[in-house]
Amino acid sequence: LADRYLISRWMTGTAEENLISSGIYSAAARIAVLLNLFTQAFRYAAEPFFFRHAAEDDSRDIYGQVGNVFTIVGGLTFLGILFYMDIIQYLIGSNFREGLRIVPILLMAYLFLGLYYNFSIWYKLADFTMAGAVIALGGVVITLVMNWYLIPRMGYEGAAWSAMTCFGFMALAGYLSGQWYYPIHYPIGRMLGYIGFFLVLYFLSLIFRELTQARLVPVLTINTVLLGIYVGVAYLLERKSV
Repeated sequence: LADRYLISRWMTGTAEENLISSGIYSAAARIAVLLNLFTQAFRYAAEPFFFRHAAEDDSRDIYGQVGNVFTIVGGLTFLGILFYMDIIQYLIGSNFREGLRIVPILLMAYLFLGLYYNFSIWYKLADFTMAGAVIALGGVVITLVMNWYLIPRMGYEGAAWSAMTCFGFMALAGYLSGQWYYPIHYPIGRMLGYIGFFLVLYFLSLIFRELTQARLVPVLTINTVLLGIYVGVAYLLERKSV
């Protein structure tokens, strides 16, 4: 949550302008937090599950499957929020809606945070929690340095990119360190494939939005079709394990 404070301190406007920018950023984060709520709920449910299965022979395969399912459902949440933003935007006041452009960045940040919760289970199972402290400190450094550099140049959008970079680093560090010390069989290629797939669908929705001149009914219809394609492809690929 440091970015809210840093925006008000490091932007180059007046104190009042900086507080307004911080408010716009917080409003956008309030929408993106819908994915973060899912991530936090997953975390509270998953950790007892992980420990309960730790002694089973196929536990590491199970953890990998859970990571894959999290990626699929996280992608569904990502698309569900962005595809219906024309409706969801009314959750915040009209004065704050200029910040909606950073919602996709914050959604990716929270998705990476959720992946970190998946990947970081290794150091809890291996009783090597110092690794978690090191990764968290790395995230702190990235947050401070990137916000210091980007906020004066990009405004509150720089804070969003800083958050995504921080959580992306933590997810990558959690995965690589886990593969070194406590290998878990994540289907990482498939997980990356789902991330790439839902990002492509999102960019397609932006193209169709331009072609339809942002008219509400065509936009929502096309986005619903794209969401159905995502669900259908995920089901076809995962139907054996559903």
